[in-house]
Amino acid sequence: MSGWWERDEPNGSKAVSLLLRLSALILALASAVMMATADNCTVAGATPTAVNYRDYGAFVYLVWANVAAAVLEAAAVYLQLSGAGDDDGDDRGSQVPGVVLVVVDVLAQALLYSSTGAAYGCGKVGVDVCVAFGQQVGRSKLLSFGASISLGLAAVVKDVSLPFNVWPG
Repeated sequence: MSGWWERDEPNGSKAVSLLLRLSALILALASAVMMATADNCTVAGATPTAVNYRDYGAFVYLVWANVAAAVLEAAAVYLQLSGAGDDDGDDRGSQVPGVVLVVVDVLAQALLYSSTGAAYGCGKVGVDVCVAFGQQVGRSKLLSFGASISLGLAAVVKDVSLPFNVWPG
């Protein structure tokens, strides 16, 4: 199995797409870890109440969707490095890896966009009473948004021809 780095034509778009995929994977994992480790905050009052990310369905969804998107992006990185979805014109190989790469891209984008939107839809939770919790939730939302943007750009860049070669030949 040959990869895109073994070809002579310019592969700048594939390299940029790979970097964007890796950044989406890292940002999605960082967002999930940031949200999952959000500090418990006890709201003082008549009955003290602990606030946690598990109290909000959108935040739980953000954690699980970002973990799933990171796993899907790891698979997409593997598929891209193995040469899936290359448009080199030969009909010798199977088209299945290329189709799987597109499906993985669509699933990961759907998970990231929907979970990020749901988390932003929750509003400013805990900021008034639990400043540290609110800041950590805010950082997690930003990381998830960055992963969404990075993955969207990776899907666009893979189809754009960039006239440079970045892998040593």
